[in-house]
Amino acid sequence: MDSLGTNFYLLTDTYIYTFNEDGAQIAGIQHGFQNPSVTSGEKRVLVFDRNGKGFKVYSRTAEVYSKTLDDTIVFAKMGNNERAAVVTTSARYLNYLCVFNDEGKQIFRYASPTEKIMQVCFSENENFVYISVVGEKNGELESSVLCFDIKKEQDALWREQIGNTLTYSLEYCSDGIYGVTEQGMFLLDPSSGKMTEHNSFAQSVTGICRTDGARVVFFRDTAFNGDTAVVYDNSLASVNTRRFDNVTSFDVSGGILYVLSKNKLFAYSGSLKDEHIYQLDDDYSSVKIIGRYAYFLGYNSVQRIDL
Repeated sequence: MDSLGTNFYLLTDTYIYTFNEDGAQIAGIQHGFQNPSVTSGEKRVLVFDRNGKGFKVYSRTAEVYSKTLDDTIVFAKMGNNERAAVVTTSARYLNYLCVFNDEGKQIFRYASPTEKIMQVCFSENENFVYISVVGEKNGELESSVLCFDIKKEQDALWREQIGNTLTYSLEYCSDGIYGVTEQGMFLLDPSSGKMTEHNSFAQSVTGICRTDGARVVFFRDTAFNGDTAVVYDNSLASVNTRRFDNVTSFDVSGGILYVLSKNKLFAYSGSLKDEHIYQLDDDYSSVKIIGRYAYFLGYNSVQRIDL
């Protein structure tokens, strides 16, 4: 379950369903994939067959286009407007990155000869694509972020080395390209690639929240066999922490961290200082904040509460 603008969608093993904010079904379409995975933006949902070669892009109401590629799909990333990035295997290269427009036409392709593509994100206007890669140099891992102009299929505009660690997430934000690795966080200037901020982690990452007014990362806290949420400021300095015994799901919206723990939803604002608890009618597996509502996914139902 995830957002689609002000609406939401559900992916099952056979169908993709879209609903309005009141729970009324807009569409229900059979996707036909054996191992479906999903990525979405504000306007489109992309469903692909994990370890297969096909993917389909949907609007709120219908299938927009479908494609069958020559190589196996590793992962995909849907932009917030119309463009989709699909990373595949290759017989000649380690990975291919293909970018498609809203009509399903391939408008950009990058062959990664010696490095694995780990993460992909688009600029706000989707004219630029940023990818994190990992390769090997002198027997050690070496990770970098590259920027490409989609309108010009050419060499990278810039390349910035980010260390010898795997990248868990990459996100285009108002203050730069924000990335989380297994060892720390970084901010890159979108125009030059220069690293403007970075920090290091002392614990293992277990979860990463999208950036929406707050940057929050979850860590495994072995001291009490739970999880610790840490909120960071614009310079990636730790501002505050919270410990949790049981984290089922989480989301960030408008600078507020929402943590689902079975049948309770905890809301933390003011850099995790202020707490509000919502008592739910049942145990739920995930939470998604869309507008002024919280949506909860149960075994065979979706529940919504006002925030």
